[in-house]
Amino acid sequence: MSVGGATLALAIVEPLAALAIMLLLGPAEPLLAAAGLMPISIGQITFALFAGAWLLRGLARRQILWPQLPITIPLCLYLCAAALSVYFDQHASPKDSATELLKWIEMYLIAGMAADSSGRRRLGWAVGILLGVGAAQAMIGFWQFQFRGHGPEAFKILGDHYRAYGTLEQPNPFGGFMGIVWPLGAMVALEAGAHMVRRFRGTLINADETRMNADLSGGKTNQNNPRSSALDPRHPRITFTLASLATAATLAALFLSFSRGAWLGAAAAGGAMLIVWPRKRWIGVALAGGAVIAFAALYNFGLLPSAISSRFADVSDFAQVYDVRGAHVNDANFSIVERLAHWQAAANMANAKPLFGVGFGNYEAAYPQYRLAKWQYALGHAHMIYLNALAETGAVGLAAYLILWGSIIILTLRIIHRADGFHRALAIALLGCWAHLSVHQFLDNLYVGNIPLFIGALFGLLCILATPTQTQTSNFNANPPTTSRLHAQRN
Repeated sequence: MSVGGATLALAIVEPLAALAIMLLLGPAEPLLAAAGLMPISIGQITFALFAGAWLLRGLARRQILWPQLPITIPLCLYLCAAALSVYFDQHASPKDSATELLKWIEMYLIAGMAADSSGRRRLGWAVGILLGVGAAQAMIGFWQFQFRGHGPEAFKILGDHYRAYGTLEQPNPFGGFMGIVWPLGAMVALEAGAHMVRRFRGTLINADETRMNADLSGGKTNQNNPRSSALDPRHPRITFTLASLATAATLAALFLSFSRGAWLGAAAAGGAMLIVWPRKRWIGVALAGGAVIAFAALYNFGLLPSAISSRFADVSDFAQVYDVRGAHVNDANFSIVERLAHWQAAANMANAKPLFGVGFGNYEAAYPQYRLAKWQYALGHAHMIYLNALAETGAVGLAAYLILWGSIIILTLRIIHRADGFHRALAIALLGCWAHLSVHQFLDNLYVGNIPLFIGALFGLLCILATPTQTQTSNFNANPPTTSRLHAQRN
């Protein structure tokens, strides 16, 4: 009890601690709901804690300022389109519409509060929180796969193992969650490693110049050159180690989810980051193209592990558009035909109400009216976000959704173009996150299980990086000053 009280007090005093609690406990809601342990949404409770901590800090400072967020206009456009879908039709479930609208409003509020709470000065702490939350979920998934020894029969794979699903209770959203964490760790580790290499080269240059100066001054050298402590948490060696561990854990958990959508999303994220990482774009395109060719060659020559090749063997069936009402269903094709049946139900909704859809958040409520005969039970959504948006909000809502994400991606690319060092690495990581979401959601809907709380925090990072500053320097940007540069500065 005392530990819980101390944690609550810390969360109230420090908004970033409340952010950490929200992101850590929010994804546990599906598990708690399945166990009947939490009648009230833990996601909403922890969101209220974060919002309350942010407000209290503002009141204590006698100044509450809302930051300017560059995603405001496109997000408001999407919310307006979603609201129109509710206004122009007698939708089946007003509660579901309100819940879905609240979800996107909270994502915007989290972005603003996270941006204001951390800013550029404490950006590293915010990134550390995101990586820590992802690593904690990854450990749960690894335990479920390797050590738990039991689980849902439908998740059984590779003999006596079970697909990793974390506290999200489903492997696909769990794989998607891991897919928007590992790019952060990978790019932070790469930038920290690159900084260590640059500093090592700079140290060699300093040593050479020191020896030259000692020869010229009769062997006397300056002993006042301070050295940073390896125990400093901002030290690149520690950053490299922690970020690498988080990346390895989340990538392993993503693989153990055995989610084809997550695997495809991870490939898209890696390709997007490879393309923009080098300053010379043709090098990035060549790297990404080489990776695609290498994977295709391994797959065609049967050199991939059977656990991977078997999961990709029927993925091309998702690209086939056909009427599944007469399809023969068996254990091998059930998951694919089930998804296609829900896609067809979404298409029926869009055909019936093409302009504004059946109502935001109302796919499940409207499903009985538009479903196929053999597929009685709704999965909650269409298992493709683009068809889901078209079904619920019509052509107007889908256009607004594409404008929103197009604006976010363009903003991210602009930051990558102008930023340097750590800030550029984070922007590249965010592009990887958006790429994963965009591709994975061709086969799923990742706005579930309180994953939107995490996406809202990612929006906050994007808004911090988009804030103009007088200088674009960062912790991992500058090479160590050489002796000649120090003499120039003194003179």
